[in-house]
Amino acid sequence: MKSLTSAGVITGLLITTIAGLNIRDKRDMPESTSSGLLASKDDQFDIAESDYYAGITMLLKQRYVDPITDDKKLLSGAVRGMVTGLSDINSQFYNQNEFAAYKNVRAGQYHGVGVWLDFKSVKTDIKGVGADAEISLPRLAVVSVAPGSAADKAGVKAGDLVSELDDHWVLNSEAIIKFRKAQQDFFAKKIDFKTINDMRKDIKAKLDKSVTPIHAKERLISGEVGISHVKFERGSIVIDTHLQKGIYDVPAFKDVNGAFMMTFTSGAYDALKSYASGKSEITLDLRNNVLGDFETMRKCLTVVAPASNFGYFSNEKKATPMIFKTESGVAKAPKIKLIVDTSTRDAAEVFALSLSSKGYATLSGTEMGNSRRYQEICQLPDGCGYTLTTGIFKAGTPTTDVKKGKGGKK
Repeated sequence: MKSLTSAGVITGLLITTIAGLNIRDKRDMPESTSSGLLASKDDQFDIAESDYYAGITMLLKQRYVDPITDDKKLLSGAVRGMVTGLSDINSQFYNQNEFAAYKNVRAGQYHGVGVWLDFKSVKTDIKGVGADAEISLPRLAVVSVAPGSAADKAGVKAGDLVSELDDHWVLNSEAIIKFRKAQQDFFAKKIDFKTINDMRKDIKAKLDKSVTPIHAKERLISGEVGISHVKFERGSIVIDTHLQKGIYDVPAFKDVNGAFMMTFTSGAYDALKSYASGKSEITLDLRNNVLGDFETMRKCLTVVAPASNFGYFSNEKKATPMIFKTESGVAKAPKIKLIVDTSTRDAAEVFALSLSSKGYATLSGTEMGNSRRYQEICQLPDGCGYTLTTGIFKAGTPTTDVKKGKGGKK
């Protein structure tokens, strides 16, 4: 599994640029003269990592200027720090509103403007700024659109990038890198002062009126009333929209023109079993299919395929990969056609790969979302939650490298 370090790079770039533009004065944190939590260089005074949380909690409760009355808030803050500290866009922490939206989409209900958003790595083509030119830029991207929603009616599609929200620039590092490249060009006398100064003014204006991708995501996927002014990028095209918030239900399963549209939510197994019964050929529409339940998906495999080992979830930290298999199934698989596109992700994408790699199904449509991760999902006592990626699906059988704990070929 590849961790993405771009988030830290972007933060550094933003801080460097903001400092260079003198947007804020630098304020130094006074040094502490007393801290019982700092690890000593003397081994006998080293503090075990597992004791730090308890120690910091005690320090806050005993010495912090205001009373600490909410242990749940402390717990969520600690978990947030650990998850975000992974610098992995596929393992995320959600506040109460975001986690409620996450659970709603898993149940087939979209709140907000009718989209589900995720962070997408976008490769920059800007050259000449050292290592920065090689990083992947995480952008806030649409991964699915609820049919009939405000976003759907406005023509928003999976793959569109969110660039502005309510006249605020959604922070991304591409503009920062362009400015740094222009600085180099200015010092090399490739561009004049007016050009670099105009760029400086433009980026300062953007930073003065900006919103982080995380906050933009929360505002777009939650709420039931209000209108959001959103600009999306689709290559060089800008889609300018005003989207009415609401609640948009996506049917978990529906027979449309001979194709069975389904999501891997409660009831999917029984519905698919009824639809496929007695048929030698079936067509399943797996578009707009995100955040599905893996166990429900595994049960659905038993309806349309013989019992089999379909693949495994690779994890570089584990010597033994998690095998993905079914213990039961049909004696003879029907001929299956799967309709997919970039909004076919997560459980749906693993379902499609499992069947197609075994020759039980053919794929029709575009490339899928390339989101084949298995995630542990946890809700915290205060309603926040997080997802932790523990494996990436690969069809076939584990390689020798996997058995040795190296994660297999990538």
